[in-house]
Amino acid sequence: MWISVLLAIAGLALLAVSMAPGLRGARGWRMLGFLSFFAFPVLFAATTIQADLHHMKRVEFCGSCHVMDRHVQSLTYDDDEPLASVHYRNNYVAQETACYACHVSYAMFGGTKAKVNGMHHVWAFLQDQKPRKIELYEPYSNSNCLHCHGPSQRFSKNETHADEENFLQRATSGDLSCLSAGCHDEAHYWEGKYDEGDDSGDDGE
Repeated sequence: MWISVLLAIAGLALLAVSMAPGLRGARGWRMLGFLSFFAFPVLFAATTIQADLHHMKRVEFCGSCHVMDRHVQSLTYDDDEPLASVHYRNNYVAQETACYACHVSYAMFGGTKAKVNGMHHVWAFLQDQKPRKIELYEPYSNSNCLHCHGPSQRFSKNETHADEENFLQRATSGDLSCLSAGCHDEAHYWEGKYDEGDDSGDDGE
């Protein structure tokens, strides 16, 4: 972020110098003009966008939208069942970017797709379009889990996994969801979620 600020200051200073009376036509004026009108603005835009995209990965950014309050709060819920809490409290994922780590698709354009979806959220927030129910755009992909857990010996030799016929093959293909009932079907949790009439949450996604 500070790089963007310094680039902005330097660019404005160069712009002021390049527009000074009597400088036009002087030696090096064209290079000065190129830097102030093109190079510095491009660098400023690039570094600013990069800083913004990095900030969008942070949990605090996800929690800046009111409808996500309880999802973010569930990260620190003292319970060994909800996946979000287990991963966050045990530092299985970087705590600063826990939401992004678990919800980005680990494919070639997974990060880009996640950022595009994130912009949809930002637009809805700015338009005050609060959804009745928080849901994923599509079923949660096992690849997000297997990206970290797949190579783990502890994961493959887990008794429950070992008892499941062709477990790893079925999980990899998506035939068996990690969030299946009886498996890890509780992704997020908050007090009162199961209270009668509470339909403001989600199904654990």
